Amino acid sequence: MGCGNSKVEQENKDVRPRRQNSQQQESTNVNCDHSKLVKPNEKVDLDIKVEDRDIESDHEECVAPESESPNTLVDQFVDDVLDGVLEKISKDTNQSSNSDGNPSQNEQQGNNGKEVDKTDVLGEVQDKPNSSCDDKNVPKIVNTSSETVIDTSKPAQGLSGDKFKQAVSLCSSLVSAEELYKACGENVISLTLNRALPQHINLTTLLNKLTCLQELDLSNNNLGPHGFRLVTLSLCHNQNIIKLNLANNHTDTNSAKSLGKLLSRNRTLMWLDLSGNYLGKDYFSRCVGPALKINNILKTLIMSSIGSTDLKVFADNVRSNTGLLELDCSHNQLQDSGYFVKGMTDWLKSGDCQLTSLNLRNMEIIETAFETLKTAFSQETPNTSLRTLDISGNKMASHKDLVSIITNCVTFSQITNLNVADTSFIANSSVNRDENPSTQKFTLTCLNMSNCSLTDETAVALAAVFKSCDLGQLNLSNNPNLTMAGFKLLLNNQTASVTRLTLGANNFTNFVDLLGYTTKLDYLNLRKAKISMADIGGLSGSIHHGSVSTLVLDGLKIAGSEALATLFEDSGSTSKLTALSLSSCSLNNTDLQYIGQAIKTGLPLAMLKLSANRISDPGVADLVASLKERSNPPLCLLDLSNNNICVEGAKSLATLFEREDMSLQTLNVSHNSIEPEGIQCLVRFINRSSLSVLYVNYQKATYEEHDMEKVYQVIAENMGYGKIESVEQAKGMCQLPDTRRVPTIIHLEGLGGYPGELGCALDCSGITTDYINRKLPHLTFFYAAQLSAALRGQENCCLTNEEWIEIIGSEQESPSWLQLADMRSKAVYLSMLPAVVTAQKLEGTLEMEADCNVMEVYLMKDPLTQKNNGIGWVLMSDEDSVKRATDYFDSGQANMFSQPFKLSSVPVQVDDDKMTEKEAKARADMDARLRERQVDDAEQRQLISRLYHESQERHAYRLAHPAYADGRIW
Repeated sequence: MGCGNSKVEQENKDVRPRRQNSQQQESTNVNCDHSKLVKPNEKVDLDIKVEDRDIESDHEECVAPESESPNTLVDQFVDDVLDGVLEKISKDTNQSSNSDGNPSQNEQQGNNGKEVDKTDVLGEVQDKPNSSCDDKNVPKIVNTSSETVIDTSKPAQGLSGDKFKQAVSLCSSLVSAEELYKACGENVISLTLNRALPQHINLTTLLNKLTCLQELDLSNNNLGPHGFRLVTLSLCHNQNIIKLNLANNHTDTNSAKSLGKLLSRNRTLMWLDLSGNYLGKDYFSRCVGPALKINNILKTLIMSSIGSTDLKVFADNVRSNTGLLELDCSHNQLQDSGYFVKGMTDWLKSGDCQLTSLNLRNMEIIETAFETLKTAFSQETPNTSLRTLDISGNKMASHKDLVSIITNCVTFSQITNLNVADTSFIANSSVNRDENPSTQKFTLTCLNMSNCSLTDETAVALAAVFKSCDLGQLNLSNNPNLTMAGFKLLLNNQTASVTRLTLGANNFTNFVDLLGYTTKLDYLNLRKAKISMADIGGLSGSIHHGSVSTLVLDGLKIAGSEALATLFEDSGSTSKLTALSLSSCSLNNTDLQYIGQAIKTGLPLAMLKLSANRISDPGVADLVASLKERSNPPLCLLDLSNNNICVEGAKSLATLFEREDMSLQTLNVSHNSIEPEGIQCLVRFINRSSLSVLYVNYQKATYEEHDMEKVYQVIAENMGYGKIESVEQAKGMCQLPDTRRVPTIIHLEGLGGYPGELGCALDCSGITTDYINRKLPHLTFFYAAQLSAALRGQENCCLTNEEWIEIIGSEQESPSWLQLADMRSKAVYLSMLPAVVTAQKLEGTLEMEADCNVMEVYLMKDPLTQKNNGIGWVLMSDEDSVKRATDYFDSGQANMFSQPFKLSSVPVQVDDDKMTEKEAKARADMDARLRERQVDDAEQRQLISRLYHESQERHAYRLAHPAYADGRIW
């Protein structure tokens, strides 16, 4: 991977400069209906993540946020990822409908004219910024300067978009680079690189072959500030990329300057995610604000959690923007929120504002600022563009202000999705009911009021407002002061409209009576609610004869009661229940029999979540037997994580996939006690049955290296690699895996020990092993340089002097020898270093373990704390040392204090024509630092020599004076 790698350099030389496409292909904007679940007997592609989210977090749901995040690597369970599951389900359902020449159900019904928010099957709507490059809200564009028509009569070369994404995900070090290059085609408009590709694959070559690339996702890579600036500056004049995700890349304050240049100069970028990057308290505002004043091309900007406390300049400038459609400023703790909110209000009140979505969640907005915000939704100056508003997690004066702002948003705007969850109040005050409510029908369809300390008095005032709304989604969770009378008031006028109802962490009596107010209920969430067992059993009518298709009962201690027996009594094919979550319910094997019996009699479950219970092997065997007794069982996703399952339970689950009519595609048995034999039984069916997503990570059983070797060998054969005799000979020689389904994901991390040569070779985005604990999988500066070359249309990364100075920072921030061409070729860039590392320790590690000849180590420090920020530059005495250092990293040995770090060469070329004066200064600085180092070394040697001689003298004195030696004389 290093700069001295002749093979990589040769590939770079053979690459033709990437053509700067003058045309822009239209980006497909897929709008999926996420309210639909799975049809019985329908096979779909599913994906889940691992750890279960705390049930306390139910009140954090956000109604129809404009952006969601990933994930981004830092796994959470199904609650944070099944949005993608339902998107795939909806896509497959629409395709199956359209293949018959008939319109889909969405097209026939038109969703009743309502927008459906993105939610997962368990209804956990996300409020985080989206860290994945999906197709959401990417407008279609055409470059009028030079339109090009693609001839669709000829078959497109390469793979489709989904298949190519799968190919990248499963591209391990065994796969031939040419195989991946051949997979590139005109159908591919999106590239996701959440981790580095194998070192033998050249990113410049890959991107040059993706001639229609429009979407680039580099999130969760911890690129570091220098790699981040290198990529952003390379995009300043790029005419291809319209969607860019740079979330969570470990930047610094100075990186905001390159973002300002990007938004000032780029004329095609329409979607940008910067969330999770520290960009300074006010520097981001001062750099990006003026750029947005003149940039009307950008449509979506996500700037959540960037560390900004002062956005005054941003607010002053963005009000002149006429192109931005979505803005997410959430999770930035403002010091003067009043000024910022006034700027946003003036923008919303202006006739030129096109904003449709605004997220101000958790921004420390003070109570007086809400009075200003209300004026944007008044009769005098009504805003007509905004559709989604999130003001959750802030503080208001009283419930009176809450009712007032909801009333204004409902009455004097076109808002459809409103989130006021997690609002705190300074004082309690009486709430007056509107005696003359409007009879006009308003547009609000989704409302989140979870954790708002609602009372019956507040419910009375809100009920008057809701009379004029058809709420499709309502979240009232975690409002324990609200009684049944208050709930009935809020639902009284929504009988025929509410389809999704979240009531977790509340207190209920006679809950079944409340269901009479919801005749079209499709989704019901009672997570951790205080409800009687009789009321739980009373839900059977809504399940078996009503419209409920998704039921969430997480955290209800119903084990050993008659509630489950009553709930599933007489259930059969007439039921519409397709998704059931019973996580953290303390269920045992006996309780599981009721669910098994319901499945036998025709319960059309497509997704079943039973994580964090007390299920063991006999219970699993009974559940498997129930599924086997049914022909074409519709179950697609089964979660049994965090239980007491052992090897026999795994073997029972494996027998399910012997049937050809089985639809189960996603299985999660992580955090159990399954022994190696059980894991081997399960992985045998990957890519040879319906099973395509398997989580077996973090087992409590003991695994030896030879046990995992058998598992990896089975996976290699199932992926089409054949039996691997010699891993070293097989590297870079295999074809791309021919997978039956998209996606194919296997999680094997947390099983302990070294994964072995084959495990390391198989490790990739789709197949994760413990190798990530030895070598960080993220993109390095080397790959950032390859990306830069492709984005600029170059063979190698060539920068101007000004760009290079901006990337490395001022002379106080980086070593001056980086400005010398002959020194850059001998430089190494390090990131993710431990905070306690010292220059001496790092130098010793590279010299002793990597056999490098180190000339100088430069550790960068935080400008405020003056502590190491985890980034460093190392100057080697020769280029061979650079090659040995990069090989040291590529082999997975680069770690310090048991913490792996990233290491990369610096393969950049700089236009040095104007560098004569700076070069002389840099060389003078180098000479001065060399002299200082020689002086320090001499002092160190003198100190060591002096201490040695003193030690020898003490030893000689001790031998000459025995009384001193045995402690009698001090």
